Amino acid sequence: MTASSRELFELFLALAPPRLAAARLGLDLELGERGPALVAALVPLAVDATLLGAEGVAALARAAAAGADAPRGLVEAALATLETACEALGHGDASGARVDESALLAQAEVLRARHAPGAPRPPPPDGAAVDPRPRPPSVPLAKDATAPARATDTDRSLEEAGESAWEPTLADDMIAAFLDECGERLDGLGERLLELEERSSDRELVSAVFRDLHTLKGSSAFAGLKKMNRVAHLAEDLIGELRDGKRQADRRLIDLLLETLDVLRTILDCARARRPIDVDVSDLVRRLRDPNLAPAAPPSSTRQSPPPVGSAEPARQTSAPPPAGSATATQATLRIDFAKVDLLMNLVGEAVLSRGRLAAAVEAQGGLLREVVQTRHRLHAAVVAAGSAEADRRSPTSIALEDLQRIERVLHESYDDLDSGLGGLTLAVSQLRDQVMKLRMVPIARLFTKYQRTVRELSNKLGKEVKVELAGAETELDKVLVERLEDPLLHLVRNAVDHGIELPEERAMAQKPRTGTVRLTAAQRGGQILVTIEDDGAGLDAAKLAAKAVEKGLLRPDEAAALAEPEAFALIFRPGFSTATQISDVSGRGVGMDVVRDAVGKLKGAIHVDSRVGRGTRLELRLPLTLAITQVLAARVGSELVALPLDSVVSAQQAPGSFEVIGEGAFLRLGDELVPVLDLAALLGLDRDADIGDLTDSSVVIVEVGTDRLGLLVRQVLGRHDVVIKSLGPLLSAAPCAAGATVIGDRVLLVVDLADIATRARQPAAAAGLAARARPKATARARVLIAEDSDVIRETIRRELTEAGFEVRATRDGTEALAIARRELFDAVSTDVMMPGMDGYDLTRALRTDPRYAHVPIVMVTSKDARIDALRGYDAGADAYLTKPSDAGVLIRTIDGLLAKLRTPGT
Repeated sequence: MTASSRELFELFLALAPPRLAAARLGLDLELGERGPALVAALVPLAVDATLLGAEGVAALARAAAAGADAPRGLVEAALATLETACEALGHGDASGARVDESALLAQAEVLRARHAPGAPRPPPPDGAAVDPRPRPPSVPLAKDATAPARATDTDRSLEEAGESAWEPTLADDMIAAFLDECGERLDGLGERLLELEERSSDRELVSAVFRDLHTLKGSSAFAGLKKMNRVAHLAEDLIGELRDGKRQADRRLIDLLLETLDVLRTILDCARARRPIDVDVSDLVRRLRDPNLAPAAPPSSTRQSPPPVGSAEPARQTSAPPPAGSATATQATLRIDFAKVDLLMNLVGEAVLSRGRLAAAVEAQGGLLREVVQTRHRLHAAVVAAGSAEADRRSPTSIALEDLQRIERVLHESYDDLDSGLGGLTLAVSQLRDQVMKLRMVPIARLFTKYQRTVRELSNKLGKEVKVELAGAETELDKVLVERLEDPLLHLVRNAVDHGIELPEERAMAQKPRTGTVRLTAAQRGGQILVTIEDDGAGLDAAKLAAKAVEKGLLRPDEAAALAEPEAFALIFRPGFSTATQISDVSGRGVGMDVVRDAVGKLKGAIHVDSRVGRGTRLELRLPLTLAITQVLAARVGSELVALPLDSVVSAQQAPGSFEVIGEGAFLRLGDELVPVLDLAALLGLDRDADIGDLTDSSVVIVEVGTDRLGLLVRQVLGRHDVVIKSLGPLLSAAPCAAGATVIGDRVLLVVDLADIATRARQPAAAAGLAARARPKATARARVLIAEDSDVIRETIRRELTEAGFEVRATRDGTEALAIARRELFDAVSTDVMMPGMDGYDLTRALRTDPRYAHVPIVMVTSKDARIDALRGYDAGADAYLTKPSDAGVLIRTIDGLLAKLRTPGT
């Protein structure tokens, strides 16, 4: 018996008792209602029995279904016999002899013979098709030559009555997928049958046809499409004879099979349009049982089978044309290879990056527009001041003003169009991203349902009683995540049964139910999926875990004594750590939980453990919805920009004036919790000098990595972005603390590997990273002029440059700086851009007109970070353009480098 036949057999056995019970209830109804009730209960039983080859059960069920007018005792006896026969079929002996077929057939014949003369035929069930052909009046059936023929006609009409109304046994969201799968399989069968006509000896091709028909038979039976199941079953039997060498694939056979495909397509079309399956398959069934028979002449009936392939006359049907909306039903679903969806997601990611670059370009054009407006205003003011604007409107200056105004208007219109288009593109890309992400989503039920059998088998093996409870199985997440999550989840479920749930006797002694419970739960929380594995077993004992760690040499006794409960629970993730007392094929080999943690980490997720002795253990996995496109928090660290995975970010806040110092570490107090704070620049190996500006301008980003919570000190938080993370490639794959790279605007950002950061944070040197910072010193004393309107930043720069060995003169704005520069000579100039009176651009231009400052290094330090601002600075004559908040070390090295280049001959 094949897998699909076994499933149908089990379904038949499960449905037989309620069907027989419904038939007994039908006997108590009035005579007019008794017939439909018997037909509705027993015709499906007869059809299923026929498909399984139980002819005696099928015949007796059909006779009982037609026995509304027979003596009640005979029908009750038939129902009792059917009940005994179905029970016997479920407990057949090894020889296969389960019931006495001849006795069942004889009882069916007696029941048919006792139908009352002239009694009306039992009506078909609701929704079944009614054959309009006139029928001869019923006559008593006797054991003569005509009895079998009449019985066959009755059986067929009853059988077709149960097959005409399709009541899907599938979930609503699976019906379209089932119909599409059948359509695709029929299309493939048509191609293979034509190939089979040319290559009849190709055994693999014959097997492929057999497999497709077998799948059609099984899936149609599972979906409740009985007429399709019956036809596919007979076609499968025919191909089975071909496969066994009992028949040849001649033209006549291929024509019959192609005609069968046409009939199956017609049945499928009726099912898709939810019309009655009013396709007459009687002649096709007759010829599938014996392909040597000739086709019967078409009856004068409105129900006909489709013509054979090549026929010019289309199939005729009595049903009305499909409703207006049914045309779209054929396109409800489309099965696509996942590789194509994955490629589509990559292209969406590139579109997201391109949109970011376009946004930066639009912002730059906005800056350019503002520059043009300011330039026109200044030129107009100069012309008015000179008194020549009204005098000569055709002067070159006035013409230039008009041209500039026209350019401004064109730029303004262009900017508005770009900004509007960018808004529409942003919305479209966002919706496209969301829709493509949905294509990749599958229910986590695919995993959960697998583990039910795992728990059952494992509990039996261990002598335990365990039940599984599922919640949120309909929660969807990325298909890639589902596939990669299968093994880690399986290990956690096995651990829950092996380590968590106690033996029934132990649970009874602890006043707990003998049957333990493993609960699997999934839920979406914002941009994350929470998956929990919870048991009501013995739980984790923190003291025993610490003692085991000391025994295995993982901890010193004093370290174990100082462990908090969460830290003790985290020991189970140490490589080689196991609490199993003996090694088995289930557990105890010291390999597992560390692998689970690493696997979850690679999925950009985290795992948390909570347990109570005697009450159970709860493991929570936090995972992103998808790995294709993720969100990051961009931050400035030193002089670089980095990206922090947003799924791990808890919060970001302004850094306090000082941290709480405990030992050599700095901590930030959040409520009752002390969170260790680490200098991210130091951990990444970037420059660690103080910022230009007040240190309170820095920010602390609180992140969660596994069971750890850390505060990362950054210079500035720049906002969140949707990005596509790219690999660094083989040359940089070993780079520390780097999970990849991404592009935001025109900048390439390092994506920080927070798991690696957490590992490095445990090293003592990292805790001391927030101590005093060493500053580079200038190799030669030089005079530097500073122009900065902010008192805090001006004083900070002055102190840093002075400590680096420079002689510094600080001024409040460009006008003051220019006056001092004309009186004194400086070796370098540092200037802000936005200042009252004279800004940094004008100061730089004025200095460059002085021959003494033609080659003096000028560095702009400003918060204006748009590309157009930097270009304007370089156009004005600046040698370097630094963006606030910047690192003092960067400014010092920049000035040193420019001075060294100036002193080098030939540069």
